Amino acid sequence: MALTRDVKMPSDAELTVPQEITISTPYLKAVGPYMHMHCEAEIKEYMLRRRELEDPRATLKEGAAVTACGVRFLQSLKKNCAEQTKAFADCIDHGSSKLYVSKCRAEQAKMDQCVEEQLHIKRPALGYFSKPMVYESAKPRPVVVQRDYKAEAAKVIAELPEEYHLRSDYRNYRDWRYNVAES
Repeated sequence: MALTRDVKMPSDAELTVPQEITISTPYLKAVGPYMHMHCEAEIKEYMLRRRELEDPRATLKEGAAVTACGVRFLQSLKKNCAEQTKAFADCIDHGSSKLYVSKCRAEQAKMDQCVEEQLHIKRPALGYFSKPMVYESAKPRPVVVQRDYKAEAAKVIAELPEEYHLRSDYRNYRDWRYNVAES
């Protein structure tokens, strides 16, 4: 998206959320699937609106809702399963230099059990996030506006002065290509 003078940028107040999610990569890898399952509706709404509107400025409220849901989930996880989460994240951090989860299946099983018992969130099955899913939003679908580029170009050319010369020294794309026989 190109920035011109008529593009309204959001203010700092619009971009600020009450609390950011500031956790390290091992913790994020440890709690990511559970956080997604807890905040699935907010995440799907945000991703759908962002894709439909094609403008990140229009989805700031949905993004803030995703962040707030993530913060609430992390607070409830800290209250109920802090010990298992710390053990799993530490294993991810120290188990391999590339933060592989596969080295920490015992800690993962303990965390799965705690999250399922305390928060009633089941770890998604393998391949869950790669399946195509259909999400129906409560918000109406945005109207697609098709620009008439020919009319815009004709308007710009009509606004040019009479003595303005249009270039006629252009060459076809094929003429600019490098030819092995010419070298």
